[in-house]
Amino acid sequence: MTWLSIGTLALPATLKRHGLAMRAEVARLGIELTTGERVAPQKQLRGDLGALSAIEARTTRIAAYTEAAKQASAATEAAQKALERASTMGSDTASRMLAVSIEGTTPATLRTASTAARGALEDLTSTLSQRIAGRAMFSGTASDMAPLPDAETLLATLAPALAGLTSAQDIANAINAEIITPGGLFDTALYQGGPAASGAAIDRESTVAPLPTAADPSLRQLLAGLVMSAVAGDDTLTLTEGQRRALARTGAEALLGAAPALAETQGAVGTSQERLDQTLTRLSGERDALLIARSDLVGADPYEAVTRLEEAQARLETLYAVTARTSRLNLTEYL
Repeated sequence: MTWLSIGTLALPATLKRHGLAMRAEVARLGIELTTGERVAPQKQLRGDLGALSAIEARTTRIAAYTEAAKQASAATEAAQKALERASTMGSDTASRMLAVSIEGTTPATLRTASTAARGALEDLTSTLSQRIAGRAMFSGTASDMAPLPDAETLLATLAPALAGLTSAQDIANAINAEIITPGGLFDTALYQGGPAASGAAIDRESTVAPLPTAADPSLRQLLAGLVMSAVAGDDTLTLTEGQRRALARTGAEALLGAAPALAETQGAVGTSQERLDQTLTRLSGERDALLIARSDLVGADPYEAVTRLEEAQARLETLYAVTARTSRLNLTEYL
């Protein structure tokens, strides 16, 4: 019969098992100290994970709502800047056309102002065709394409409707009929966008207000005024210089008349901006409150974690020392 006992034979395996358990505990405590959370929350909560699941689900939704609100806020801010630019174009062009509509204005001066109005028209179509995150802001649901053609194409499309007209009032009426009146060339040939797109969800039962499209009445009024101003100096129209000045004045008046409606559109976009800012602030506050509640449920106390980690490390070092001592044990040392 061997002189080694069962206990002696089992000692290495026992030490190894304790070593694995202690290393696992040290690793767990290290993770808890680093993350500030319990590794096994179900043990901390005694299996009742209902509150934790609700907090995590709402936190996930808040993250999605926050991202959608941030994207909407960026788009709304860009749209507001575009509208401000459009408003400035309208007021500047109106002032310029009023200045050349007075008696005694030379044909060259009027044509220079008309050319500038054509440039403003080009700037407007370009501004309304801006994209953010790959989507045309003023195209509504058809955000994959620009809402309006360039100024030259736009004027060429309207040219047949103006051909042969010899009075400023007739030209202004024709432009209004094609751009402002429903069913005109604006609806059938110029506007390439779609209806206003539905806003993204930014919370439970709360969505972003849709952005205006290039077909918004205020922008159509602005467009009509710029077209009148741009064609006032068009030599393809058989107008007397007096009628050209009259058309310049009519264009200026149309632009001034569009200003209040455009201001209302800007105000609506501004209200949407304010609401988005408030929503982002509220979501941020709710997220912070949920994180605190989550920490109360599964958070690890840093002081306690440090203390327990030091204790576990001390026990592990003691185990290593015992293991090393027993591995060197021989008959002489035993006796």
